[in-house]
Amino acid sequence: MSPRYLYRVVVTSYPEGSYEPVTCPLSGEVWHDPIEGWAPPGWRPEGNYVEILGTSDFIWPVTNKTYHSRSTAKKRADLLNSYGATAIVERSNLIVWPESEAI
Repeated sequence: MSPRYLYRVVVTSYPEGSYEPVTCPLSGEVWHDPIEGWAPPGWRPEGNYVEILGTSDFIWPVTNKTYHSRSTAKKRADLLNSYGATAIVERSNLIVWPESEAI
């Protein structure tokens, strides 16, 4: 069995003006909400974007998925980077599956 890894995309920064910090009044935890109406310079919805997402507003691609290949994760990071974010690909620790008897 060959070693396996999983990959994820982590955004380390977004373009200025695309997100605003929000602080939870109870915990003090800070998160960032997208600013409505922000879009990368020159961006326009293409193809069936409006049909799929139900809006013509820019929506950041999701970053909560894991990928089985580095190349697929890199495509997502490249897309985010093309919109002005700074995104990196992280690799998991080695995943080793237990030996089992096939049925």
